[in-house]
Amino acid sequence: MRHSIHRDRVLVRPRLRQSRAKEALRYVLLPATAILILFFIWPYATLWRLDQAVRVEDSAGLAALVDLDAIRSEIKQKLNKDADSDIGELSDPFIRWLEEGISTMGNDAVDQLVTFEWVRGQLLAQAVGGADRGFLPSVSFAFFDAPDGFNVRIGPASGHPVYAHLQLRGLKWWVNAVYH
Repeated sequence: MRHSIHRDRVLVRPRLRQSRAKEALRYVLLPATAILILFFIWPYATLWRLDQAVRVEDSAGLAALVDLDAIRSEIKQKLNKDADSDIGELSDPFIRWLEEGISTMGNDAVDQLVTFEWVRGQLLAQAVGGADRGFLPSVSFAFFDAPDGFNVRIGPASGHPVYAHLQLRGLKWWVNAVYH
């Protein structure tokens, strides 16, 4: 009789350990999965907020999402062939726009030309249906390029789409580059 009881305990204990391990794993995996899902949704929510600010011409809302100094810096870095930049290949119209600005305004052209209104205009440049519909319906690509970087293409890949790059700094996604 004693032998059978011992055998029963041996069978019961692994099951208890197994269920406790599954329960502990559940307490770890569920929050981790929720955090991961929220992290993946986060830049899309920022993109939606950006679209709302652009649609209603909310300067304060735009300023809260756009790092104008970073955009200017990225353009200047792109002009400097030796520096790295988040900006990809520039279109001919964008290069002509920069050349015209530099020829008339000098070295401060980027600082004078790149304003919140310019950013708003760029984001709406490929918008289908006008400014009141925003640019979100025209987004043809939006996904991470790094854990702290998010690329957005507004307009079709063929032609001259507008690109925006968002960067995670601290606990906030910021637009740090806009170009076409």
